[in-house]
Amino acid sequence: MKMRLILIALFSLCVSCVSNPNAEAHRLALWNFRYQPDIDNEYRIYDSIAVPFYGDCEDFSLSLQKIIGGDVWVIKLAYLTYHAALVNNGMVYDNRFKRPMPLSGYSGEFIYIIKDQ
Repeated sequence: MKMRLILIALFSLCVSCVSNPNAEAHRLALWNFRYQPDIDNEYRIYDSIAVPFYGDCEDFSLSLQKIIGGDVWVIKLAYLTYHAALVNNGMVYDNRFKRPMPLSGYSGEFIYIIKDQ
């Protein structure tokens, strides 16, 4: 009985990985991302999120965009601070949060899309 429960749990995990590969890519990117403050508004766009990569919110979002697509938005948050996050299929992939969230539940004013570099 115990083995059956373990197999069911493992199967459920595998199904969730297959059913939302973008969420898995976000999780992998979060695992490997190392925050560094912005230097002269540069963009560092990495070809892989499977190894450690460095930068700020734009660098995280632009690198994840190369893997899953979508648009990288500049967002005005509370207290007039600005941030960048990736939006794809109605979900926001943000380096500040462990899981993607629906666009409708994300607080902030979406200002403009960062165009391809």
